[in-house]
Amino acid sequence: MQVGAYSDAGVLRDTRAKVERLGLKTYTQVIAANGASRTRVRVGPFATREQADAAAARIKAAGLPASILAL
Repeated sequence: MQVGAYSDAGVLRDTRAKVERLGLKTYTQVIAANGASRTRVRVGPFATREQADAAAARIKAAGLPASILAL
């Protein structure tokens, strides 16, 4: 699941902290797009789609975006 992609280190740090306060473990992935670097905030993996849906609902309730990705 992806919570967002950020170029601002402060926003990235705050987003990760907010998600981790929900009891979810985060990790990051740095990507290059249009000549700029962004860092994705990801959560997971989850054993089932139901677990991913429940985590996404918690993240969205906290005011953050959440996109479930099938990898």
